[in-house]
Amino acid sequence: MHIFNLYKLKCIILHTLRHTWTWTFVVFVAKLLNNWRWKAINRQEQPQLHNNNNNNVMEQEVQDDAPEAPEQHQQEQQLDENQAEYAMINAIIADEPMDASDVENEDADDDIDIDDEDGDVDDDENDVSDEDESDPELEEMYSDNDWTTSNDESEMSTTTSNVGLGPFEPIIPLSTRPMYSFQPARLIKCQFKDKHCIGGFPLGRSGHRIIASKSHLYSLGGYNPRSALTAARRGRCLLFQELWSYNFATNHWSLELNADNASNMPTELASNALAIHNDVLISHGGTGYPFGESCSNDCYVYRTNDGNAGVERLKVSGDLPTAQYGPGIVIHKHYLYTIGGTTGFDYSCDVYRLDLRTKVWENVYICRPEMRDDPEGRYRHEVVYDGKHIFVLGGGTSNSVYDLQRIPAYNLDANSWDYFDTQPDRKSGAWSQNDKGYPRPRKCFSCVQHQSSNGDIEAFITGGLQGDFSTYFSDIWKLNLRTKQWSIIQTASLPRPLYFHSAAHSDNGCMYIFGGIEYNDKETLKRRNDLYKMWMTIPKLSEICWDAITYYNDNLDLYDRKALLSAGIPKSFTERLPPQRLLTEKGEPGSTIMTSLYSIPKRARSQMQ
Repeated sequence: MHIFNLYKLKCIILHTLRHTWTWTFVVFVAKLLNNWRWKAINRQEQPQLHNNNNNNVMEQEVQDDAPEAPEQHQQEQQLDENQAEYAMINAIIADEPMDASDVENEDADDDIDIDDEDGDVDDDENDVSDEDESDPELEEMYSDNDWTTSNDESEMSTTTSNVGLGPFEPIIPLSTRPMYSFQPARLIKCQFKDKHCIGGFPLGRSGHRIIASKSHLYSLGGYNPRSALTAARRGRCLLFQELWSYNFATNHWSLELNADNASNMPTELASNALAIHNDVLISHGGTGYPFGESCSNDCYVYRTNDGNAGVERLKVSGDLPTAQYGPGIVIHKHYLYTIGGTTGFDYSCDVYRLDLRTKVWENVYICRPEMRDDPEGRYRHEVVYDGKHIFVLGGGTSNSVYDLQRIPAYNLDANSWDYFDTQPDRKSGAWSQNDKGYPRPRKCFSCVQHQSSNGDIEAFITGGLQGDFSTYFSDIWKLNLRTKQWSIIQTASLPRPLYFHSAAHSDNGCMYIFGGIEYNDKETLKRRNDLYKMWMTIPKLSEICWDAITYYNDNLDLYDRKALLSAGIPKSFTERLPPQRLLTEKGEPGSTIMTSLYSIPKRARSQMQ
């Protein structure tokens, strides 16, 4: 089995890697890999003398009348072929050096443009009949009205090799795929729907939360009024009692936990808070439906390992926080801090913390804005953390929002609140008479943070809405927590305004945005299940190579891990793959997909037949 066709490996052109030290390192790696390639070619010539059928084993067909070789001989020959064709890249070439800071200072002409060929996705909503209860959800779930942008994969300035893997072909043929392009500070849509059967990926939702590890994105809970109607008829929870995982390498969703296989799955799964700690997920707070009638102050632990999968409600003691939804949480050392939230009527910005070792809650600060300079109560704010302060960004109440110019921050050491005045973005693209270089006040937006190469903590906020429910946002801003400098991302924005969505980041500097309520030009609202990603920084060269390989080969989970290692893929990357899928008796990839309880198979069967 050949993992790579060396003759298909072409050069990578990385216009954005223009540091001098990066260029020197790239040239060294290119020469080293090129030497490996020629050694592999020479090693491959000898087996080819005994095989005169053709030079490409991936395309070779076994004739029926061919004599069977002994099993041991086949294994030895296969091992020789695997060792002969190992390389992640044939060669890497970059042009003249350039400072990487120029990435975000390109002209505004590169901003994302909306392609209006989608049509109105809501036109079919009025055709729903009571007889076929599957129609509303299927229209919500399976109508793939893509948001296309001028900066998407169709325009490629950076090229990478056509790395072919066999004998399993990718879902989308390589010949029809655009050339790979590494594009920092650009929003790219993840095209995953063609890889799944009906019910095999999350429905459109809002109020959910996502979090990411190195290998997976996790989505918990959420709400969709159409699905809630169907769930009510079937006596189920009106919110999504689901935990989904999305593998970055294979571009594939999997339903990990739901009410069927996890008896402790909570019902308050809208506007909760989600964190990851020691490879397990921890959720806190949230509301059931109707919103505000039943709130939670519980903490749940979610494990997705096959041998220990399940949901556990933590048994805690101490001074518990008020049951509420829309809080922000941060894990500092061995403490889980929660700040703010609402019961549906009252809003707070109080600070509690849970000792994850002893499971004891502690009330560390009660805000009294009427008595001292404490922040006002709020919900659906976002929190970021630099090791000394927990910064509270935005948020609001049912009819108001808080600005992002003067930011309150809880001082972890002093147990007090500090305030920081931020600096505006004075570039012409960000300056207007209303906001004067600051992001406008908002709530129900998304936020992630990552550490840049110089050690600075940067927070990225996306979308949201104002308190009047008439102003929605699609912009993306960056805040440097050290300099307190705001910068608008001029090269990327959401294709349409979005709120009640969620965002997360992997450790390699890539941000993912999923779901939410979309506001379009026709003043209609629709819950989405689109997934977008954006590189917040230029990562390591190995991360770019891995991104290119998985772009062309989204079926690496079909291969034996030893075969991938012999092909030159480092173990640190193969460990990001899900467990290997085995072939069925028909030679097709096996599947153990668990479909959503909220999908309706009636109409789905007719579509699949």
